Amino acid sequence: MTQSSDTEDFQPILSANYPGKKGTQLLLFLEFWLTLTLMCFINLPYYRLMVNHLWMLILLPLSIYGLFWQFMGLTTLFSTIIYKILIKIEPPKEGIFTLTSREFQYYSLRFWVCYYLLYFARAMPLPWVDMFIFPIFGSKIGHNVVLYDSWIDPEFVNIGGSSMISLNTQIFSHCIYKERFIVKQVVIEKNSIVGAGAIVAPGTYIEEGAILGANCSTAIDQKLQSYTIHIGSPANISLPIKLHNGENEVKK
Repeated sequence: MTQSSDTEDFQPILSANYPGKKGTQLLLFLEFWLTLTLMCFINLPYYRLMVNHLWMLILLPLSIYGLFWQFMGLTTLFSTIIYKILIKIEPPKEGIFTLTSREFQYYSLRFWVCYYLLYFARAMPLPWVDMFIFPIFGSKIGHNVVLYDSWIDPEFVNIGGSSMISLNTQIFSHCIYKERFIVKQVVIEKNSIVGAGAIVAPGTYIEEGAILGANCSTAIDQKLQSYTIHIGSPANISLPIKLHNGENEVKK
């Protein structure tokens, strides 16, 4: 394992689409096939009963809807088991690693297991399912958080309550830069807003009530001040927010 502490030459937000560790696609295909096979065994008695009692066809729409949730439940179960096994073999770590390191190889494998489950969670016929999935992978999502249609890395992300992550936002706790693989905790304190199309880099710390403007980004390890609007790519302009309390005006 090779690590380095120098981050001063890192530019904001460079990420990668992971091809995954060799055999990842086969693993996910087997999980998908096992889920469908188990569903067939679970539901076979019901469909046999339906053949003998045609009046039960009126329950078919409800049955189809239930199959979505059954698939989601089994996928969550199998993905969780696989993920727990992987973190036992190689626990998630923060740091700077080479692309040939064990940390990177297992992160790639865990990433696709997480992505597989989150993809189905966000395709479910009810919203907010993904809010219950992120804690499985160690990320913390507070109460009254709005995620919209955003990408959030499944590991090393902590979002405080009453925050808003706007449309097409990308929150990365990892990136690849100059053949180095970087993993750092992202913290977004409560009452914060990340604007539409914004990109949050690994190691970013957004203090309570801070706002990152739309289509803006942060640099690695950047800290955004509380109750301040930050704009730029990376954010380099700060506009204090004025809070009104009755007739009194408090400037943070």
